[in-house]
Amino acid sequence: MKNKKVAKVLSIIAAIIVLLIVVASVGLGAMITDQVLYQNKNNNTIENSVKQLETWGYDLDGFYAKFGELGKDISVTAEDGNVCPATYFDNGSDTCVILVHGAGGDRVSVYPVAEQYLERGFDVIAHDQRGCGLNPDKKVTFGINESKDVKALVKYARETLGKTKVIVHGQSMGGQTTALYASNVTPGESDAADAIICDGPVPGMEFMLRSVFGDDDPEAMYGAMSDYFMFTSGVYMRVVNGVNYKKGDTIKEVAKDKLPTLIIVSDRDRTCPKDKVEEVYENVGSDLKEICHVDSEHIEGVIDDPKGYMAYVEKFLSKVK
Repeated sequence: MKNKKVAKVLSIIAAIIVLLIVVASVGLGAMITDQVLYQNKNNNTIENSVKQLETWGYDLDGFYAKFGELGKDISVTAEDGNVCPATYFDNGSDTCVILVHGAGGDRVSVYPVAEQYLERGFDVIAHDQRGCGLNPDKKVTFGINESKDVKALVKYARETLGKTKVIVHGQSMGGQTTALYASNVTPGESDAADAIICDGPVPGMEFMLRSVFGDDDPEAMYGAMSDYFMFTSGVYMRVVNGVNYKKGDTIKEVAKDKLPTLIIVSDRDRTCPKDKVEEVYENVGSDLKEICHVDSEHIEGVIDDPKGYMAYVEKFLSKVK
């Protein structure tokens, strides 16, 4: 009888411990998910872009003086109903380049790239990614949902603006968005670009989260604690927010990319490591794919050597029919 009572007490204690672990895991998953998806809720992404350009020594006033009059505000509605705000620079070209900025900023952060395209006669559209600038969707999903806005912009450039050729060029997380976008469209359809360019693309949502959990230590990134964090946040994110971080695995997803693709690697990149960006390139499924290296830090090739940077871009685009 005594043994039965002890066993019952132990069973109750075990059940309580399991319950506490489950509750704690759900709470942890919720906290991590909130920090990931709403990473910009107390972050002025519009101000951040201006500060970043100042750090780079970029003449933003000079850009506005040269090209400001060409720009006008537009918006497109994505397949999930999100209304994406953008600026369209009408240069009178039949080719339009859609620029996709990285994390923590807004459309202004890609104006150094926009300047290079505008100087060469292209039209340009720069938009605010989700969770950034004036985009009404406050969730950052590392390109998973953001790619839907790109799809709508490409279709807008073709059907509303009447452009015969559309290029998508993304930097950092914008490069990841661009790669995921290309992996989910069919060449020849109105929402499919003629080519994409990914400058220092984030190699995957999981990779970036593990980098944070493991403080960039390769062992810690794939240790038991990081695995636990990924599991709890992954389940919560998928069940509660409908976001599956595995769909943000750039390296795996690009196997489905059938668009002409250029990958730009910054050889001194500490944010998106050179070997990971090269892995993205290796896995791209397109028949026409190229890779180029610039001697710069993360996405700074266009700042350090704009002519050299654009020489790679123009050489690639000359091969795109």
